[in-house]
Amino acid sequence: MASACGPLPPGTAPFSANGTPRRAKPGASDAGRNTPATSTRRPHRAARAAAWLALATGPASVAQEPPADSAYVGAAACGACHPGQAATQALSGHANSLARPWRHRLAGEFESGPASQDSSGPRARLRVRGGSAVMDTLGEARVAGEPVHWAFGAGEQAVTFVSRVDRDWYLEHRWSFYPASAQLGLTPGHQERPSDGDAPGAGVRYRVFSPQAEIFNCFGCHSTGPLSLGEDYSIVPSEPGVHCEACHGAGSAHVTAAASGEPEEARRRIRHPGRLAGGELNAYCGACHRPPASSPEDIDWTDPWNVRHQPVYLARSQCFLFARDLTCTHCHDPHGPLARDAAAHYNARCMHCHDDSARPPAATCPPTEAAPCSSCHMPSVRPQAELGFTNHWIGVYEERGALRPRR
Repeated sequence: MASACGPLPPGTAPFSANGTPRRAKPGASDAGRNTPATSTRRPHRAARAAAWLALATGPASVAQEPPADSAYVGAAACGACHPGQAATQALSGHANSLARPWRHRLAGEFESGPASQDSSGPRARLRVRGGSAVMDTLGEARVAGEPVHWAFGAGEQAVTFVSRVDRDWYLEHRWSFYPASAQLGLTPGHQERPSDGDAPGAGVRYRVFSPQAEIFNCFGCHSTGPLSLGEDYSIVPSEPGVHCEACHGAGSAHVTAAASGEPEEARRRIRHPGRLAGGELNAYCGACHRPPASSPEDIDWTDPWNVRHQPVYLARSQCFLFARDLTCTHCHDPHGPLARDAAAHYNARCMHCHDDSARPPAATCPPTEAAPCSSCHMPSVRPQAELGFTNHWIGVYEERGALRPRR
């Protein structure tokens, strides 16, 4: 979400050619009748990556847009020819980053823990029943419920709940679910905001047609394909979650060419992010895993919350600056779940460059599974008790938990 993830770089909002969000034409809906669904296309990740790359490393080219005549076909169509990658990707945090609360893979746990409470007093509880979810804010005398329509986040760190309030507003709830504690807690970004007491709908509201398009950007980075406007300007994702075409581009032209027995044409009609150079690929991922400020000079490197913006931190690492070929996918499988607590896996990635003959590690820090390279050179940072982020500014740190390396 916008408050949890930070601001977008300039030029990344899903605007139409005239600089305003695309919406249904006024008329019937203004008279109280339903509005036909209207496509709200946002620039593809390649366009957003170009903006990020110019910000982080200077101008450079990124993968071209897919052919103009190509349309999105969905992950199921991709899986017909690429079953292995599709099956693995379906288990990833990316694929599960947006869902209806009752369909979320952690739906059964949302009610399992005690109701949350912060220093200001109110308690909250999420109820999931069949095809509905309600966030209750429990005061001394009453229970106030707010329907919850979307769950953002796969739950590897947290799940943030969003409601559509009316045709003009969406609400990011004050309370998120944290698997580490198995209960609700303050949503990231809400810690410094005053409490709404026990009022229903406590949280941060986003106007649907805000010039900054915050809520469109939230849905855009957590879904695949174009966004649409449904009844009364509700935002309708083409495919909830980040799936194949979010990175490879619209696939209908690729599918058609493959079905016609034209393998070379099929390869030409799809994007291949893996062919991008180091900085370009990191910028491509950084279109959503974006910088915390609009320019490097404005980034507060002492703010622990900013560590969650991994690509821009990686770009400051000596490991990256030495050869500029260290990419996100060097360590992370782009088609699979994030490997957690896999010291041998990540040590092997480090030793790919830091072997015994080329840039060997210091004798004082031999990597082991008990003390992996990352435990010292990529320390974990906890901006709040339930959340931990790996600092991707690889370096030599004076102490664990530090935010900036000594070198």
